[in-house]
Amino acid sequence: MNKDIYEEFRLKVRDWLQKNAPEDLRRAEFLSPVVGSVEEKLNELKDWHRKVYEAGLIGIWWPKEYGGYEDDPVKEIIAYEEFIEFGVPYGNPASILGLTVVGPTLIVAGNEGQKKRYLKKILTGEDIWCEGLSEPAAGSDLANIQTVAIEKDYYFVINGQKIWSSYAHLSNYMLLLARTGNPQDRYRNLTLFIVDMKSPGITVKPIKQITGRSEFNTEYFDEVKVPKENIVGNINEGWKIVTTALNFERFFLMLPLIITAELTIKEILKSKVLHNIEKIEEEIIEIIASKLLYKRISELIRNKIIPGPESATIKIVTTEASQRLYKKAVENCDLSSLIEKNPNFALLLGLLGSFVGTIGGGTNEILRNLIGEHVLKLPK
Repeated sequence: MNKDIYEEFRLKVRDWLQKNAPEDLRRAEFLSPVVGSVEEKLNELKDWHRKVYEAGLIGIWWPKEYGGYEDDPVKEIIAYEEFIEFGVPYGNPASILGLTVVGPTLIVAGNEGQKKRYLKKILTGEDIWCEGLSEPAAGSDLANIQTVAIEKDYYFVINGQKIWSSYAHLSNYMLLLARTGNPQDRYRNLTLFIVDMKSPGITVKPIKQITGRSEFNTEYFDEVKVPKENIVGNINEGWKIVTTALNFERFFLMLPLIITAELTIKEILKSKVLHNIEKIEEEIIEIIASKLLYKRISELIRNKIIPGPESATIKIVTTEASQRLYKKAVENCDLSSLIEKNPNFALLLGLLGSFVGTIGGGTNEILRNLIGEHVLKLPK
């Protein structure tokens, strides 16, 4: 596509933000690598999300039949850049998993009824979604999950526990992986379910984090009934779909990380809080390279190709570059800047939040193993 079209779209987004962005949502808490402070403005954020969608700036690449605009995915990157540059959230931060993981997964693997029922409400921000994948004894080793789903007449009964589910305490639905067969089979006999979070038997407990926030949660499932129509894909074939979901997560969630890191670099240069800018030169180059790699991989999405190992690569490169950037910046900056209340410069919060990136969505160590085994064909 002609670069002039991209520039025209960028100017359109900027103009729209100038005319429509609410001042009280321009807060650093919504833009940091670990988003927080959503609960206190949830209704306002939901209204803002719908307004952004109705302006044609959310769901840009999604199919039209499910509420999307079926346009160039590069435009979605541009929109995200402009929103963060302007200082406002790209819709409701609590809806990010629906937009970046659940929605794309349902587009690929959901049946027609599920697509028609759920996708439009993800785009409009009416429904908030979370993931139910990791468990206390099955974090990096996801195939070791113990949550079970027992088949009955027209439903499954789910018992078990999930952990690290972002915004589960605010969510309407969960995309949950449960075992529907012998635990010894590991990757087989796993099934993916859509779970209504208002179902009897679900208990959600927030987890206090090092950032002082609690957007992650632990969930307990006690005899929770889930209709068979809520199975995504086929029974016992959930692993392949979850792999797709994780690839979407690793890819799409890197964009806010990259843009936030870029914003941090600009603030460092503008505020001159760093004693010696040469200390972070390599990290600045790595962030620029991460963005170029992201744009290159986005070409796959444009051509309707689901990223595979590329998602693991961009996740490793971006999260580690971001973490090094914040670490070196904090180590070498004017210490007074760490406690100043500057709405555009949350350096210490960025450092604390950066540790999530290398762990969530599969630890970087596990992803290196995946690349080694499945791409490089190295022995286990």
